[in-house]
Amino acid sequence: MRCAIYARYSSNQQSPDSIDDQIRKCREYADKQSWAILDQHICSDAAISGESANRPGLQAMLAAAFSKPRPFDVLLLDDTSRLSRRMVDSVGMVERLKFAGVRVISVSQGIDSDDEQSDTLMMVHSWKDGLYIKELRKKTHRGLEGRALKGLHTGGRTFGYDIEKLAEGGARLVVNESEAPLVRRIFEMFAAGSSLKTIAGSLNAEKIPPPRLRAGKSIASWCPSAIRAILHNESYIGRIIWNRSQFVKDPQNGKRQRRPRPRNEWTIKDLPEIRIVSVDLWQRVLDRQKVVQKLFCQPGSGQNRTGGHLLSGFLKCGECGGNMIIVGRQKYGCREYHVRRAACTNKLTIAQSDIESQLFAELQKQVLTQQAIDYVLTEVGRRMADAKHGASAEIVGLEKRRVTIEKELRNLTGAIAATGGSQAVMAEIVAKEREREEITSRLALCGKDAFEYRIDELKAFMLSSLSDIRDLLTVDPARAKDKLSKHVTPIRLTPGNDGYTVDGEWNLLGSGTGVNFAGVGFEPTTFGL
Repeated sequence: MRCAIYARYSSNQQSPDSIDDQIRKCREYADKQSWAILDQHICSDAAISGESANRPGLQAMLAAAFSKPRPFDVLLLDDTSRLSRRMVDSVGMVERLKFAGVRVISVSQGIDSDDEQSDTLMMVHSWKDGLYIKELRKKTHRGLEGRALKGLHTGGRTFGYDIEKLAEGGARLVVNESEAPLVRRIFEMFAAGSSLKTIAGSLNAEKIPPPRLRAGKSIASWCPSAIRAILHNESYIGRIIWNRSQFVKDPQNGKRQRRPRPRNEWTIKDLPEIRIVSVDLWQRVLDRQKVVQKLFCQPGSGQNRTGGHLLSGFLKCGECGGNMIIVGRQKYGCREYHVRRAACTNKLTIAQSDIESQLFAELQKQVLTQQAIDYVLTEVGRRMADAKHGASAEIVGLEKRRVTIEKELRNLTGAIAATGGSQAVMAEIVAKEREREEITSRLALCGKDAFEYRIDELKAFMLSSLSDIRDLLTVDPARAKDKLSKHVTPIRLTPGNDGYTVDGEWNLLGSGTGVNFAGVGFEPTTFGL
């Protein structure tokens, strides 16, 4: 038997040796069975929560398991929680792996997907794995609540304060006397009528260090959003508010999203000893914020509009590496210069329409070359031929399996009618129905009509669909940007005497297949002002 191994640990506070220990236990199990471990299919994820399925190691293992020909027969885990901490994900992945012909074994729990009781055991342990996370979250939240009620610090750094650790445990905020005057100055400037952008520009012009350098940035500078955050932070008037919001993980991508909590769940603690801003100054700022909100953020004013700018996020300043953004009248300019007034000296701007039309014209040439079209058509033909070659045997096997599943479903339905059923029986029915649906979908893909296509019609379709890439991309800018992110490297705009020179790559077929703007198919592109 050819074996793959998957290992994982959740937190960067845990020992990295955990993965080595899990792999060692799986190897010991395989040795006892005289099975072969395939080193190239030992996958792992370090310091990544099991609540999300969006893990590089896990996805690499699943991709290999579902590939043809399948490279391994057995997947070894130390325990079910390594696969996922969510019951629906854990059970679903095991079902998909079983359907693909991969046997799943949890070594420490003695669960083998080939056993009749494996489904029930998997559900029980997956339920326990999910319960562990919920209980841990409750205990952590309870501990933080206790700290907040005592006026102790609950985590995170705040400009204007230091964190002082206490001998009896915990920590508290203390005023940083060198940063506190700057906090008061920011409040005074805004109350006196300065905008967020003006305040940030003034601090950058004076070379005043910002709270911290953001990841991926080469220049540390103040920005309007940082000023806004300071002006809304009630810590500066000696009021600590804990539990105002919570972070919820997206089950699809694992990213955390902030969600507000009801006000009756907040914990508010007054700590006059950490007050930096007077109540009078705080109120003056609050009054001006209301005026600004009324003047500039009325519905339809455009202030809350999120841009559908296709190249925003891709364009980078060639001098400082910062983002190029829309800075007025649909022109791109360096954010560090135009918004933050930071160290960058790049003051050139370029019309959005000019850079989009010229860059996408280059992309148009690359996509519609005869070489690119021939490549796509040849690849489609090859893959369809491969699929057709193996379809006959697969169809027979799928049909047999569908008949078996339908018989099993009738038996399970009869058992429920006779005895009333149980959670395990219901779960079995759900799993069988899911497998039947997958088989039905697969049969539709393998049918005779699925292989009937005409190259000439496909070629005509490609030419008509891609005749104007810019128009195609502007139909749905948000979706287009998501797709472009997979095929476009950062595009550097370097200012010169005659305008901007562009440097970047289109990765038309994905990572590793990029074509440089200055390479084959792309002449160096210079844009005017």
